[in-house]
Amino acid sequence: MYWLRTTSIPALLLFMIFSFFWAVGGWLLVVHSGRFFKRERLIAGIASGMLLYILLGNAFAHWLPVYLAFASAAVTIFVIGLWASRKSKIHWPELISLETGLQILALIFIFVLFELILRGLGVGDDFTHFPLVSIIAAGDIPPHYTLNPDVFLPYHYALDLFAATMVRMGGFFPWSAWDISRAFAVSLTLVCSWLWIRRITQSKSGAFLGSILIAFGMGTRWILGLLPLSWVANIASNIYLIGSSADTAKTLADAISRSWVIEGAPPVPIPYAFANGILNPLTFDWGGASSLPLLALILILMLSGRLKQKWSGLLLLGSAFLSLALSAEHIFILLGLGIGLAVLIMILRRQLSLRQVISSFWGQVIMVIIVTTVLSLVQGGVITELARTYLGNKAGVGATSSGNFYLRWPPAFFDSHMGSLSFTDWRQIVVILAECGPILLLFPIVISRFRNDFKHDRITELGFGIASFFGVIIPLFVNYYINRDITRLTAMGLTLWLLLVIQPIWRFIKQASLGYKIFTGFIYMVTIFGGIALFAYQCTAILAPQVATFVSSMDSRMSQIYWDRLDPHMMVFDSTGFRGQTLFGRLSIDSYLGFTLTQFLPYQSDPDPYALRKAGFGYIYLDKRYWDHLSATYQQALYPPCAKVMNKMEKMNSATGELSDFRVLIDITNCK
Repeated sequence: MYWLRTTSIPALLLFMIFSFFWAVGGWLLVVHSGRFFKRERLIAGIASGMLLYILLGNAFAHWLPVYLAFASAAVTIFVIGLWASRKSKIHWPELISLETGLQILALIFIFVLFELILRGLGVGDDFTHFPLVSIIAAGDIPPHYTLNPDVFLPYHYALDLFAATMVRMGGFFPWSAWDISRAFAVSLTLVCSWLWIRRITQSKSGAFLGSILIAFGMGTRWILGLLPLSWVANIASNIYLIGSSADTAKTLADAISRSWVIEGAPPVPIPYAFANGILNPLTFDWGGASSLPLLALILILMLSGRLKQKWSGLLLLGSAFLSLALSAEHIFILLGLGIGLAVLIMILRRQLSLRQVISSFWGQVIMVIIVTTVLSLVQGGVITELARTYLGNKAGVGATSSGNFYLRWPPAFFDSHMGSLSFTDWRQIVVILAECGPILLLFPIVISRFRNDFKHDRITELGFGIASFFGVIIPLFVNYYINRDITRLTAMGLTLWLLLVIQPIWRFIKQASLGYKIFTGFIYMVTIFGGIALFAYQCTAILAPQVATFVSSMDSRMSQIYWDRLDPHMMVFDSTGFRGQTLFGRLSIDSYLGFTLTQFLPYQSDPDPYALRKAGFGYIYLDKRYWDHLSATYQQALYPPCAKVMNKMEKMNSATGELSDFRVLIDITNCK
C-alpha cells in the first residue's frame, strides 16, 4: 500500500485539475514576462507555477481551511496568468512543438526514474518528513514543533507543503507524496538547468555537459581509496569520524574500504568512499528541501538581466526569492546580502543618483529583496520563528537556535562526517582537498568573473559570486551548535561556484588547444565520477521498493481509515511518535531524540490513560513490540472502562499460526 490512501476518483481528478491551473498560470506569467525564449517557457512556467503554488498555498492556509487554501492558490495563479495575457494572443501551438515535446518526455523520464529510486530508498530523514507532510496536510500551517506542540516549527518546509497538497487533495499517502515531490523537484531542476545552460553556452552539447556536472558533481573522497593503505592510515591518523561515519568504522582508513552504514540504504550497500560530508550530488540530495532551492536559483538567473522587468517578471522573481526563505533560509539570507552588496558597489562606483537606481533593474532587485524579506518574517519557517523570538519577545523553539553561533578559532574546515579539519596539518589538508575535489579549485574562475560581471552590469551574477564566498568563508570562522548544519553554507558556496563557472569554462574549451581540452575533460570526469557511481548504487533501490522502516501494511490500513478523522485538538500517544503523526495527521510526542518536556518522560514506561488524557492526548496507538515491553500491570491499565478500542489489526505467522504483530487504536478522550 504505497500510492493512494483513498480510491476516490473525483478527488484525484480535482487534484489534477488544480495542478493544471497552477502549471498553466505559471506558463502564462512566464510568457508575459518576456524573459524566456520560446523553448524555455513551458518548463520554466511549470517550475514558476510550482513555487507560486507553494507560497500562496502556505499564505492562504494561515486564514482558510487547508483544502480551500490549496485550491484557491491554484485558481489564483491561473486567474493572474489569464489576466496577464488578456491583451496578447496566447501562442498555444508552441506547446506542441518537437522541442517542447522532447523536454516533456525528458521531464517524465527523469521523474519516473527518481520516483522508482526513492520508492526503494529510506535516505533523507523519513522519520522527520513523513509526519511533517501529514500534519501540514491535515491543516497545521504553519506547522507546530512535534517535540513541543505549543510552539511553531522553525523549519524549511516548502517541499513538505507541496507534498501535503497531494495528501490533502489527491488522497496520496504521506510517503508516496514525499517521494513524488522530491522526484518532481529534481526532474524540473535538471531540465531547467539544461535550458539555462543552453542559453548561456548557446550550445546543446554545452547544455548536456553542464547538466551532467550539476547532476553528478561532488567531492572526490574515493581518491583516498586509490592510495596505498599505509598512506591512508598515516593521513587519517588524527581524524575522528562522527555521525554515520562513526557507525561505519572507527577510523577513516577502515571506513574507506567498507560500506556506508546508513538507515534506508539501497539493497546494494553504498561504499563509504563515494559518500561526502560537504557536497553531495544533486541526485543524492534527498533531505530537507531536496533540489527545490537550486531550482529557485536557476529561475532567478533566467529572470535576471539589465533591462527593467514587467510586473509579471517581478512577481516570478519575487516568488523565486521568497521560496528560498521557506526552503533554504541560509541561501535566502546570504544571496540577499550578496546581491545587496553588489548593487551598493555598482551605485558607489558609478555614482548613480537615487532616481537612476529606482528607474533601473537594480532598483527593482532591491525592491524585491526588501519585500521578500518583510514577507519572510510572517510566512512561517525558520526566519519567521526567529523573528517571533526576537521581535515578539516570545520564547519558543526559535530561542533554542539563537545564541548558538560562536567563533571558530583558529579557522578550520568542518566536515559533517569527519568533524573539524585543521589547515595547519598537511594530512588534514589532503583530506579537505579530497572531500571537495576539483570544485574547490574553481575559486580563481569565480574571482575572474567579478570584473566581467561588474563591467557588463550583471548584478545578479555578481551577487551570486559574493554570496558564494560568504558561504565558503563563514564556516571557517563560525560554528553552530548543531555542527553538521554549518556545512550547508559550504555546500551552498561550492554549488554557486559550479553555476558561475559553467559559462567561462565552456568559452575556454571552445578556444583551447587539444591538450587543454583533454586536461579539462579529465578534471570534469574526476568531478562527476563519484556522483555517477553513487547514482548507480541508488538505482538498485528500484528492485526493492519499501514504504518506510517504521510503517507496516497494518499501519497503512489504519491510516486509510483514520487519517485526519481523529479529534484535531487531541494528540496521539505512540511509542514511535513520528509514526502516529504520519498515520493520523495529529501531533504527538516524538521519542526518537527524547522528549523535550520533562513531564512526558514517564509516559513511555507508564502509559496511564488518565494521565495521558490530562496531558493533552486523546488516543493511544499500540504495537506488539511496545506491548511486550510493558509489565502486565501497565498492560491492564491501558484498558480502563473509560477507554474504547476503535480498531485492532492482527498479523499471524503463516508457518506457526501464532500472533506475530498487531496494531490497536484506543480512544481515551473520556478518561478525564
